Amino acid sequence: MDLARPVSARSTPAPPEREAELRRPDAGRLGLRALALTVALASNVLAQLLSAVTDDYGPRPSGIGWAIVFVAVAVDYLVCAVVAWRIVRSPVPGWLMVGAALFWSAGAWYPMVRPWGWVWPWIEGVTDLWAVLVGLLVLCYPTGRLARRFDRIVVLVVSGAFLVRLGGILLFASPEPAVCGCAFNPYAVLPSDTADFWLGLAWRFVGLALMLTVAARLIARWFTSSLPARRVAFVMPLAILLWCFGTVQESLSFALHWDGGWLQFVPPVAIALIPPAFVGGVLYARGLRSRVADLVIVARDKVDRGLWESSLARTLHDPSLRVFWWDEPLQRYQTSDGEPASDAGLTQRPGRSTLAIDSDQGPIALIEHDVALTQDDRLLDAVSSALLLSVDNDRLRERLERTIHELRESRLRIVEEGYLARRRLERDLHDGSQQQLVSLAISLRIATAKAEAHGDEELAVDLRRAAGQLGDALRELRELARGIHPTVLTDGDLRSAIEELGMRSHLPVEVHIDIGERLPDVVEETIYYCVSECLANAAKHAHARNCSVLVTRTDSTVAVVVKDDGQGGARIEPGGGLEGLRDRVEAVSGRADVRSVEGLGTIIELTIPVLA
Repeated sequence: MDLARPVSARSTPAPPEREAELRRPDAGRLGLRALALTVALASNVLAQLLSAVTDDYGPRPSGIGWAIVFVAVAVDYLVCAVVAWRIVRSPVPGWLMVGAALFWSAGAWYPMVRPWGWVWPWIEGVTDLWAVLVGLLVLCYPTGRLARRFDRIVVLVVSGAFLVRLGGILLFASPEPAVCGCAFNPYAVLPSDTADFWLGLAWRFVGLALMLTVAARLIARWFTSSLPARRVAFVMPLAILLWCFGTVQESLSFALHWDGGWLQFVPPVAIALIPPAFVGGVLYARGLRSRVADLVIVARDKVDRGLWESSLARTLHDPSLRVFWWDEPLQRYQTSDGEPASDAGLTQRPGRSTLAIDSDQGPIALIEHDVALTQDDRLLDAVSSALLLSVDNDRLRERLERTIHELRESRLRIVEEGYLARRRLERDLHDGSQQQLVSLAISLRIATAKAEAHGDEELAVDLRRAAGQLGDALRELRELARGIHPTVLTDGDLRSAIEELGMRSHLPVEVHIDIGERLPDVVEETIYYCVSECLANAAKHAHARNCSVLVTRTDSTVAVVVKDDGQGGARIEPGGGLEGLRDRVEAVSGRADVRSVEGLGTIIELTIPVLA
């Protein structure tokens, strides 16, 4: 196998809604199925009633108990047919069950149609057709298809033997009317009771031989296969064995005229077990599909390859299951341990099958499993869907995390650029406009002194007024520059900046700073403005009497706690100052928590990450 090329992938399964829509029969099919069920049930019930009324049971066991048994077997098949139509993708198993139930009544109709020579040979000929249909039902378990060549050969042989038996009855059966109470057989062109007897005996032994062959093959497969094959590939060995036993007993009774006694109940019981075993096996496989869905929950956080392989093996009861994952950069498959998969590892082994899982973006994985699991297409579709969903979730999660990380980095870059722009603007104002205004103020004071020296008091007054206005403008400019960027952070550090805020506040402020070395400029500026906002709110809105500021740092974060003893009840509201404070903190990937109770003051806690 070429490891550089992915194996052809399994087609993507249809959505459950679409699949259910495709499987939902139309009104015509529902009507046909209802009619078939009604005819089969009515045929069995009516045949037993007429047998009881006429007290003519023919060669079959007689009595009300046996009538109930025969009707119960037919009802069992019909009920299982309805269930099979709902849970099996193919309608064939359901129709086989209905056909078996219908022809199950042929043995009861035979004694009542003996007066009609053109009818009874056909009824006697199809008396054993139910057995052919039941055998076909067993062979097509669980998909409703004959998947193996052996199964098709068995069906051809059984069909040929049945046609030979039917032809023998039509051509050779000519019992004496006084013995059987039946009319003359108009089809018997070669009447021979001996030929009819031996053909009947041969039919039973051929049927028994074929049944034993099928049973031996299935039972051998049962014991030699792995656990999933035992649980999924064949779940009715007991019914087959009992049916074989019943066939042997019935054949001996036919050949030796031997009364089997209570052993006559074994064949009906065995026959009645087959359709529930069929339905039960399919329901078990559906249970496996529901358990496969739990794998998405197991791997909801991340597609852990080892966990996925072990969970899938446990879910499918296949300890030897292996998963090979496609590595896109290396263009080859790897094991769940990350080791390159060898040619020998990917070679198809006896009793194993490979499920290739693919997506629109390329191959994903190869799952090597027991070949028995291939009998349930929808189980493998569930495995494919679960793995695809987990991988897609993992890819989306990685893409989202990467986008969030890029967004945070982009926002931090914007904040840093804003910080640098404000710092440049503050420096330009300080070194440019502010210095020019200071020089102008000095010039005005000199001009004022000259005016006073020349005795021009009116001019001196105007100059002093202009100097005062210039001083006011200079103070406003300094406040503006401080609002753009706090000069105290540039000239000093965060400790001195917060202490200055405390001194400028209208409240007594207790400041505790324990941060050691300097923090990044953006973080210091964020803390400065947040503390300034908190102190302003405490004085203006909370009407507090005291306030405290605590700044501490760990290896990776800095924590700021601002407390006041005001009226409390503060909340983060749209457009409010606390919302702006929170946005400013979150811009540097921090978190702002507000705890405020009416009458008990307010605590604002900021947590900002910093580099170690």
